[in-house]
Amino acid sequence: MKTLRPGHAIVEALRAEGTDVVFGLPGGHILGIYDGLYDAPDIRHVLVRHEHTAAAMAAGYAQLTGKPGVVLVTAGPGATNLVTAVAEAYVGALPMVIFAGRATTATAHRGAAQEVPTDRVFAPITKSAVRADRSDHLVDLTRQAFAIARSGKPGPVLIDIPRDLFEGEIEFPDYVPALTRQPVGGAAALIERAAAELLAAERPLIVAGGGAVASGAFGEVRELAELLRAPVLTSMSGRGILPDDHVLAAGGLGAHRNVLSKRLLAEADVLLGLGTRFEEMETNWRPGYVPAPGARYIQVDLDGAEIGRSIPAHTPILGDVRTVLGQLLEVLRPRAAVGPLAADPRVLEVIEGVAEIDAVTDKALADDRVPLSPLRVIREARLAFPRETTVAVDVGCLAEHIAGAFPFFRVYEPRSFIAPSSFYGMGFATSAAPVAKIVYPDRPALCFCGDGSFQMVLPVLPAAAENRLPVTWCVLDDQALGSIRDLQEFRMHGRYLATSFEFQPDFAAIGAACGCYGETVTSPDQIGPALRRALAANTAGQPAVLAFRVAPDRMEQSREHFNLYPAAR
Repeated sequence: MKTLRPGHAIVEALRAEGTDVVFGLPGGHILGIYDGLYDAPDIRHVLVRHEHTAAAMAAGYAQLTGKPGVVLVTAGPGATNLVTAVAEAYVGALPMVIFAGRATTATAHRGAAQEVPTDRVFAPITKSAVRADRSDHLVDLTRQAFAIARSGKPGPVLIDIPRDLFEGEIEFPDYVPALTRQPVGGAAALIERAAAELLAAERPLIVAGGGAVASGAFGEVRELAELLRAPVLTSMSGRGILPDDHVLAAGGLGAHRNVLSKRLLAEADVLLGLGTRFEEMETNWRPGYVPAPGARYIQVDLDGAEIGRSIPAHTPILGDVRTVLGQLLEVLRPRAAVGPLAADPRVLEVIEGVAEIDAVTDKALADDRVPLSPLRVIREARLAFPRETTVAVDVGCLAEHIAGAFPFFRVYEPRSFIAPSSFYGMGFATSAAPVAKIVYPDRPALCFCGDGSFQMVLPVLPAAAENRLPVTWCVLDDQALGSIRDLQEFRMHGRYLATSFEFQPDFAAIGAACGCYGETVTSPDQIGPALRRALAANTAGQPAVLAFRVAPDRMEQSREHFNLYPAAR
């Protein structure tokens, strides 16, 4: 038993929970914890320039590691600046622990500076949001926060701490860390039913989402797919569950689909959903995007509220994806036919389908039009950056629908993809991207974003430069709020309003002013060399901003190259 100042005790609890990095921006109400960090060189602090960046990086950290990201912010606007990124983490089931300052207990309800009911503001977008009442509760609240953030369906937790609770000293007993996430298996009868349905299927299909990634089911998904000869589709957050050059990797869903994945979904007789929700952008809840009538749907999810939420599940299995797949494999291994994988007709169907897609998509590399084809930019980025690159993809038709879709930018490594949840907050992935260099310091990091998203979160640039987090941002600049302009084109018959930027900043110059390498790319022959120069700058420790002037009619280009989008909405 020892006594510590409360802020120092919280830091000791963070250390015991295995925290190696925190993201924050100090203020007067939270200095007690910062004073504790002064004596904790083993915990890295990433100083941001806007609190949104702190929460986005913490969420990206959780996406890449599965561990809670930790955020420190001051009272009032310091906390409320987090809201959008915390909501992203909540919808995306990403664990996060937030320590927010607040006015003193003595001035509560008396109009104190920066006073808002932070716990009530965050209650709808966190698993738990509590106001601390006593300093001797802070260590227990920290332990509970980590337990709640990790357990069951993960998510963010907030502790709201009045400034005066950092005064004095408290007892700090031997700290027992919170439980890590516990595996939960499915009911035996449902496992048997699912196994029988999968064995009887003629055209089984696996759809893996963020829940499969969160459970770490990479090996299990691969083994099951190979055992069943079942193609694998992924949601955006499921990218990387299977390497994109695996013979059964077939693409995505909804706006991220391709001609092969569309056909496989329509023809599947048994569909196995693994930690995926079939949310609106993935399905539009309409034919061609959801399983065909008559198909059997087996759904595995840790959250009972997600079972049957979008599509009724014939065989609902409540449990951790990795654990449930382990149970399924135990049943299936002795029963499934074993033969050469490459000779199986189902596997050959995927191989041939992907080859046809690649043949069409590779035409983008010969597209010399000006303004640039975004497809060419993305394909050349894949060629310029190594296989193990971590990639972040922001919101918008340019970035999310194209860069996030197989096969434009293939993803090969597990936990190497940062993407928004179905909350789809613009700028989230752009702000989160630098955290990749904390998690994987020896791997390159790349972010695709539209000009609209990029302008929302420019404070990330000096934060990345100051903290030596060398990521390359590829800004696909069509001088518009592209995805909304597309809706005005296809749904409103060209009645454009407030979606084009009459004045556009010089993004490369802004990057350079913030300590990044900056370059504007306007011709096709400049794309590859610019990407290689950015990668060289990253290798030297400098972030990079590449502004690609892309065509405003990129939707027409996408249909021309890939038939990705329908001709009309």
